[in-house]
Amino acid sequence: MLTQKSEQTPPLDYSSLNSSILDTLAAIDRFEWQAIEELQMMPDNRYFKDAGYTSFESYCEKELTRYGGYRRVRDLLAASKVVDTLPQSLREKITKPSQTRPLLRLVKTPDKLQEVVAIAAKEKPFPTAADFAKAVQKVVLKCTSDTNKTNTTTQEKPKTQLCQSVKISSQSHPRYGESGVIEADAPNTSQQIVTFSDGERLLVNNRDLTDENDTIVSFSTERRYPQEYAEVIAEL
Repeated sequence: MLTQKSEQTPPLDYSSLNSSILDTLAAIDRFEWQAIEELQMMPDNRYFKDAGYTSFESYCEKELTRYGGYRRVRDLLAASKVVDTLPQSLREKITKPSQTRPLLRLVKTPDKLQEVVAIAAKEKPFPTAADFAKAVQKVVLKCTSDTNKTNTTTQEKPKTQLCQSVKISSQSHPRYGESGVIEADAPNTSQQIVTFSDGERLLVNNRDLTDENDTIVSFSTERRYPQEYAEVIAEL
């Protein structure tokens, strides 16, 4: 890392500056993973009780407020679950916790999780969250296609299909003009879980969405909560 430049310090060249940048970014990643390990020790050993806190959540909201509180800690610990589910050869493809957001839903299906990471890593040595989100979409589309082929019933499918591409059409929405995909079943009849290219998931009202044909997104006629999405929906 660079130190403060004095009058006697010669001008930096590309090699020195680039090396310092790489070292600094590597240190940020390394300390973020270290923070996750330390955070996990707090609830595992219930150290928070020593300070009079009744729960790990209350500890996070009081002591870690400036760092995002319990919500931020929960995201970090979830990232650890994703990495721990992968074999060592694939773990190195995830360099920072934020990259695991689109992968969280696959923790309970390790085979699909490994397939997604392998697909993303094949296209780029060190995938971004957006790369993982695209790989998730490919795997979900494949699974949906296989399911449809084996489905011999004549039951009408919900109008909103998984992996449907949608766009935020409401100018009042903070994501106005951005596109995403629906990768999870709707938690209710008036909203959709939309995954954007940066990996973020938001619960968006149907009236704020249009599909590829600029048609307002329709919705299924019944409320459904698939088990594999229960944790994701709860977080939203």
